[in-house]
Amino acid sequence: MGMSFWQKCVVILLGAAIFGGSGYFAHIAFRPVELTRFESIPWVKYVHPNVKRLKEAQDFAREGKLKEAQETVTKALLISPQSPVTRELRDLLGNINTQIFFSREPSPRKTEYSVKPDDALSSIARKFDSSPEAIMRVNNLDSTLIRPGEKLLVPRLDFAMTIDLPNNRLVLHDAAGFFSQYPIVSAQLPPTRRSAIDTKVAAKSFWEHGKAVHADHGMQKDWMPRIDLGHGGYVLYGVGEERQASTSEIAASTDNNEQTADSREVNRPPQGIAMMKEDIADIALLIRKGTPVTIILK
Repeated sequence: MGMSFWQKCVVILLGAAIFGGSGYFAHIAFRPVELTRFESIPWVKYVHPNVKRLKEAQDFAREGKLKEAQETVTKALLISPQSPVTRELRDLLGNINTQIFFSREPSPRKTEYSVKPDDALSSIARKFDSSPEAIMRVNNLDSTLIRPGEKLLVPRLDFAMTIDLPNNRLVLHDAAGFFSQYPIVSAQLPPTRRSAIDTKVAAKSFWEHGKAVHADHGMQKDWMPRIDLGHGGYVLYGVGEERQASTSEIAASTDNNEQTADSREVNRPPQGIAMMKEDIADIALLIRKGTPVTIILK
């Protein structure tokens, strides 16, 4: 005997209730109410503390508070040497260190010297491991002429240089550690199987329109420094790149004969390491003949 119409309706309703309940309880089991409430809480993105410290240091630097900026950056690098902004912090610290170094503010790195009758900038520089150009920069001198009795601050150039080609950076450091770093634009070097080279600064020269000029009367702003290292084919020179240019496209001619981009600079030597013009100017003032250099190739 078949079911009546009403019996069929009851069966359908019971089935709907059973399946509906099962679905609801499955939803609760796999997606509890607490999960929905948790998802409604706004997410807070984690920001590394050094990001805030970098901004604080940049603000100090813009306000001319270089000592405060220096302390903030140094603290950030000591607390967290590895962070998303470590390179930016080191770039900023190098810029601050350089500004302080070339300022008239006395420091342990500068010796106050009273000029004697027979003194010349070159003899003073040799006496204190400095250079005439650095003395002129610190004391805002327009020429090498000095007068007896004149008070000079003589900076000590006791830096060492590391040319880190794999990381596209030239780093200056001293006995206390890091001082400053500069991006490398490109490099075209003689083939070698060595992974590193230890050498020294052999000479500094200044160039204008592709010709060497004498720096007897100070360094002119439009002169391009060139730093010769005591290893054949290794020269630091400047190109007219902007500081914000990408530094990730370095090319070095080694065993695989990779080629570099044409710098189109009249002062470019056949082989060497290209730096930004403003950076090579700073580097030339911070080093002297005999400065130790380590070149990391691989």
